[in-house]
Amino acid sequence: MTAPARPAAPLTPWAWLRVNLAIGTLSFGSGSRIVLYEEAVVQRNGWLSEREFEEVLTIAQLLPGPNLVNLAAYLGYRLVGPVLSVLGVLCLCLPGALLAVGVAAALATERPWASALLHGMAIAGLVLLLQFVVRRLPGLRATPVAKVHAPPRRIWLRSALLVGVAAALLAGVPLFRILAVALPVSLLVEFLS
Repeated sequence: MTAPARPAAPLTPWAWLRVNLAIGTLSFGSGSRIVLYEEAVVQRNGWLSEREFEEVLTIAQLLPGPNLVNLAAYLGYRLVGPVLSVLGVLCLCLPGALLAVGVAAALATERPWASALLHGMAIAGLVLLLQFVVRRLPGLRATPVAKVHAPPRRIWLRSALLVGVAAALLAGVPLFRILAVALPVSLLVEFLS
């Protein structure tokens, strides 16, 4: 269920850079950052609708390169133009890069407490990734037409594909093999079901 539409907050260059700097500074893991972008861009500031955000996310995932950087770059390009898009990506990446260099220099990761800290952060990242996946589940019913749901057969086939990909990942099947099968199957599901 979507929240009622809020009036959009002013989209200034500083507001865009501040969103990227905050996300880059206060988060870890790409799944958590995508959720934070969605909250900042859709829910808190109203710069895009949920549907527009999902379109941007889909495009970002189709582009080569890291999804998070693609998302930040495309959102920036769409919302504030190319120059601020590049500056936004720098604001997003720089805090994490500085933190990684600082942690690598300061922590001896072979120590048990440092290893435990990193494992805890990995678990937190996994929980945030699961939150991201759960937020995308309504897309199983989506169609290009607003408020029109996919036929039950297509929803079932999409769900089966999702479970199949998850099972293959958990079984340790190499990602390129999964993609080699899942991409043509997903096209068949979308265009022939």
